[in-house]
Amino acid sequence: MARILISGYYGFDNAGDDTVLYGIISSLTKHMPDAELAVLSNTPAETQALFGIPAFNRWRMGAIVNQLQKSDLLVMGGGSLLQDATSPRSVIYYLGIVMIAKMLGKPVIFYAQGIGPITKAISKRLIRMIVNRVDVITVRDEQSGEDLKSLGVKNAPIYVTADPAVTINSNQVDISFGQGVIQKYKPDTKKPIMAISVRAWKNEQQYKKIIAQFADEALRRGWEVFFLPMQNPADLAPSLDIVKQMSEPGAVVIEEKMNFKQIFSFIGASQFILGMRLHSVILAAVMNIPFAGISYDPKMDRFVQRLDMTSAGHIKDLEYNSLLANIEPLLADLPGAQEKIRRNIGTLVQEAEKSSLLAIELLKSSQQNNKT
Repeated sequence: MARILISGYYGFDNAGDDTVLYGIISSLTKHMPDAELAVLSNTPAETQALFGIPAFNRWRMGAIVNQLQKSDLLVMGGGSLLQDATSPRSVIYYLGIVMIAKMLGKPVIFYAQGIGPITKAISKRLIRMIVNRVDVITVRDEQSGEDLKSLGVKNAPIYVTADPAVTINSNQVDISFGQGVIQKYKPDTKKPIMAISVRAWKNEQQYKKIIAQFADEALRRGWEVFFLPMQNPADLAPSLDIVKQMSEPGAVVIEEKMNFKQIFSFIGASQFILGMRLHSVILAAVMNIPFAGISYDPKMDRFVQRLDMTSAGHIKDLEYNSLLANIEPLLADLPGAQEKIRRNIGTLVQEAEKSSLLAIELLKSSQQNNKT
């Protein structure tokens, strides 16, 4: 039986990354049901309970080496693992694992990675040295592939795929939990539900005032407004800041921690999503819930563009009238927005599935070579 080890930013209470892991597991299991999967995690016990696969401590070198020795393939990803916006530590950590895998003679695939920003000389040098030893690379958008090439990566084939989360089947998501949360805060409400996902971004503050104005308008138009922290507690403070600036009563901040399955359920029980977190809009797309994205990073722009959906604006120059003008057509025709998502997401799902097919192809090729 083949054994696959997955390495990424897992076990940090980040619903986006956990959704990516769930997508990777779902896709690999679909195409190779007898594969044995394991994952490196910051909180192995929690990850193992949530995903149902063995999880091991990502900080223990002995455990990492031991699991790599037992594995037939290392899957690196997905998400934005190679970035040094704050420091090069992330680049050093993940490429260190790749280096150990290659020293042990293991095949490595970069799985639907988003690349960058990369600004530091040490990061660029390590990427050029180590990523050129990776066997197969898949990236979640074209720009990430171009970024790797510009950093000197030329040995491994690079394929543009899509975020693994889009491969999750909406039938796997039970929305009853989300409906229960809505009933807890708004018993017997018949109003449509708008979920807003925000995050802190550098020193930006003006966007909070604009989103507060928009949430006020949504309440006046008969929506129930819920602020949904995708990463708790990090997203809780900006959500509470926005509600404090609102003039209309009734908005709810969901303060209790929810895992990614529960967040998925809440999004599925909503009728519209306004999201700053990339995976708030990806989950909306999977559940065929109309959405608009507020961009703080090119990865949001790229995903929204690939679905031909609406960008509500950029965090740095968000302006109320243009925000409202961008979102109003969606709110006026929710079924039309759903049809657009349904029409476009199929292509993204096929592209995302390519990552798992390439991973399995690499695994089988490596096993065949080991036999001869």
